[in-house]
Amino acid sequence: MTADPLYLAFGDMDYELGVTRKMLSRVPDDCFDWRPHKKSWTMGELASHIVDLLWWQVTTLEKDGIDMSQPWPKIIASTQAELIAAFNSNEKKLLEVLDRTTVNTLSEPWTLSYGDQVYFTESKATVLRRFGISHLVHHRAQLSVYLRMNDVPLPPSYGPTADEN
Repeated sequence: MTADPLYLAFGDMDYELGVTRKMLSRVPDDCFDWRPHKKSWTMGELASHIVDLLWWQVTTLEKDGIDMSQPWPKIIASTQAELIAAFNSNEKKLLEVLDRTTVNTLSEPWTLSYGDQVYFTESKATVLRRFGISHLVHHRAQLSVYLRMNDVPLPPSYGPTADEN
């Protein structure tokens, strides 16, 4: 195992991105408008948000915060092909940014706000872990429930699924 601090902190990023791509590749084109409850996102909205989270990770590393009162790029995919293309594009940008990220960058403060209302300021490392990786895994798990409810076989995440023999 390497002692590189970035690897120790975010070495699971490649794994999580691979699992996420597999999960997104199972979203059927005819289920993008499906939702489990009237208060829930559609499957397409949820899957698109997962792809957006890679943009958030890039922004976390490149900027000093996000003001949510300002528009930001959002993926609005309507097919699996669009979803995967957007994921691949965002993943490429994220990996490029991670390659040039330093330990010093990770210690810099990052702020989430809405206009003058500051929600929090944390280190970029904390934001990347919490709002990048953990947030991604959280929504990916939601997507697995959506897929299961539509009888779509699930790929493995942290071990085999009931769909594998």
